[in-house]
Amino acid sequence: MIITVTPNPALDITYAVPSVALGESHRVASVSERAGGKGLNVAAVLTSMRHRSVAVAPVGATDVDLFASDLGARRVPHHLVPSPCPTRRSVAVVEAGGRATLFNEPGVGQSQRVWDQVAHEVTALAPQASVLTVSGSFPPGTDPELVRRLTRLAHEAGLRLVLDVSGVHLSRALALRPDLVKPNRIEAAQTLTGLGRGEVPSVPGAARALVAAGARAAIVSDGTNGLVLVHDDLALRAYLPRSLSGNPTGAGDALTAALAADLDGIGDLPTGREDWAAVLRRGVAWSAAAVLQPVAGAVDPADVDRLLRTVEIEEIRP
Repeated sequence: MIITVTPNPALDITYAVPSVALGESHRVASVSERAGGKGLNVAAVLTSMRHRSVAVAPVGATDVDLFASDLGARRVPHHLVPSPCPTRRSVAVVEAGGRATLFNEPGVGQSQRVWDQVAHEVTALAPQASVLTVSGSFPPGTDPELVRRLTRLAHEAGLRLVLDVSGVHLSRALALRPDLVKPNRIEAAQTLTGLGRGEVPSVPGAARALVAAGARAAIVSDGTNGLVLVHDDLALRAYLPRSLSGNPTGAGDALTAALAADLDGIGDLPTGREDWAAVLRRGVAWSAAAVLQPVAGAVDPADVDRLLRTVEIEEIRP
């Protein structure tokens, strides 16, 4: 089983419009509202792909019933921690051509009591699980040691760990050797700048620097250019030969879900080129399948099967 932690959940609101013109009024063709945040999306994708997971997240007390109802309707197992802080909103305006414009509220800082309860939920679930993921942003004022604390908890419980976080929260955890870190290109650069590594010239360079800083393996995503893995002396790029049109909002969360599902299945990081290539193919296929969905947190297994055959893998030489 996979435990997903969402430090900064949101009520995700998606507006579909023909196109966006700044300064103009727009008629919304359709609107959806659902429990969101990166870790909740990860759990929802895992559910779509028939993998066992449970989502843990602090949610404003006035929104707990709404979140529980939506997650229950989607059959996403969850342990929600009620919080006195209101839940933020995240608005995605998606044009017919697939371009998405996001407006993300920052959230409200949680008390230490709430974070202690989140850690307690993870500890209680750990004996039934093999993988922990921590995904997304953090409310202002969050203790920068929080991810380091969860990393230590994962190690002590024997859980494999996937971190889709960035900045100080990632940099503080790297020294504890998390199993797999998965920032995007911009997040990786920001994290490495905070570590005093200076400007990183390339995506492979960023992945190598994250491994040098402590991660056992690093995957850095770069939008339609695909992703780059570095593990020990191996560096691979995985990508689709043709980009897809759609809503890219949940693509990274689907990638995290795929990686967690593979770690859950094999019990540790892959070893060798072919094993990693198989993992990366699934990761790109899940991520691409998410682009074809109108909202984040969903994939169609039929899309995954079709896309899996098209993923390209190439080795990156030093």
